[in-house]
Amino acid sequence: MSGEIVYFEVPGNNVEATREFWGTLFGWTFTESNFPGYSMIHGPSPMGGTPHGDSGQHPRVYFGVDDIAAATARVRELGGTAAEPVTIPAGAFANCADDQGVEFSLFEAAPSQ
Repeated sequence: MSGEIVYFEVPGNNVEATREFWGTLFGWTFTESNFPGYSMIHGPSPMGGTPHGDSGQHPRVYFGVDDIAAATARVRELGGTAAEPVTIPAGAFANCADDQGVEFSLFEAAPSQ
């Protein structure tokens, strides 16, 4: 597992207000993704996104892993929680929390073709 931050999400109940704030603050641009209700954030590295209507209070970080199944099992062994992985075209991710309730996500990239 590399543990590098490979993606992030900024929540926002009001997508226009979210775009205005973060776009003005950092100069980011936003485009609709091919996933309904989701915008991609362009400008930062790594790239990010914003789920429309998300009432979360904190950005979510995604840490890269080589094997999502092994990584989620390890989170559970260490006393954390890990949802079952969700497969998307870019790979697979799982939302998790450490043993103190701090939320994060794991991401395994799809194999290059």
